[in-house]
Formats: sequence, structure tokens, C-alpha cells
Amino acid sequence: MYSNLNNTKRINYRGILSFELPRDWIEEYDDELGAAFYKDLEDSATLRLSLISLKAPSDIGELNAVKVLDKFNSKESKIITLTNNNAYKMYYERTIDEGNEITIFYWYLAQVIKPSGARLAVFSYTFLSNQLEKKSIQQEIEFITEQVKKAEFVGIMNL
Repeated sequence: MYSNLNNTKRINYRGILSFELPRDWIEEYDDELGAAFYKDLEDSATLRLSLISLKAPSDIGELNAVKVLDKFNSKESKIITLTNNNAYKMYYERTIDEGNEITIFYWYLAQVIKPSGARLAVFSYTFLSNQLEKKSIQQEIEFITEQVKKAEFVGIMNL
């Protein structure tokens, strides 16, 4: 079953990050584990979100979002700077979970808080690897990528 990717709802996660998801996705929130979003279907893919606040060491020099992503995650991936000076990177990996081959797409979205802080939103989208060729999964990956790029950090942060 396809989600209607044009019928969306605004998620305002912890008053810090705002983005859109399909209206028919279920939302679950946990203080320690972050958030999970998914369709109410068996073997549905799951989008997870967690937020991290960072304080840069004093010797890092001028802090920017590209530097945050470059230092924080070692996976090779192109880092894209967005028009709002945030930056993101995306990559995927395959692994085995409870005997099932799964694929996980990751998006890291960074925002710098001057003079030496940063916020990092980590999205992961997990599904059974045999679903990768399904049109609905490919469309959802494209949709999530666009929503990560459009996501807005809001609120005040003190580090």
C-alpha cells in the first residue's frame, strides 16, 4: 500500500525540529530513543529520528555545518550545504537483524549555533532489503530526502 506523499502533516519534534511526513504514518515518541514513524502495515519501513546537541572543542576554529558532519560521522558520503547554511549527508548500509537482511538509509542534518555549538538530527529509514526495488520504498526514500533538506531547526538552544 502506497502512502499519499502529497497528503502530509507537520511534525514539530521536541520544539527543535520541524518537517513533514505523510499524514497516514503513525508517530511514536520516547524520551530516550527518540521518535519512530511508520505505516500501520506488516513489514512496514520505519523512519527513526534522534537529536544530538554538540559543543565544539575550542581548538576547532571557525565552526560550520560541513565540519560538524565531517567530524561526527566517519561514513564516506558527499556533504551537501543547504541554502540556510545547514548541511546534510546521506548514506546506506545493509546488515542482518534477527535473521533478516535489512537496509538502513541514514540522513545526518547539522545546524551550527554560534559561537561553538551545533545540533544534529539523525534520521534512519529501515526496511527489509528485499523491498529495496519496490517503487513505494524508492519514492519514500526520495520523499524523506526532500523533507530532510527542507527541515527547519526551531527554538532556542543553550550549550
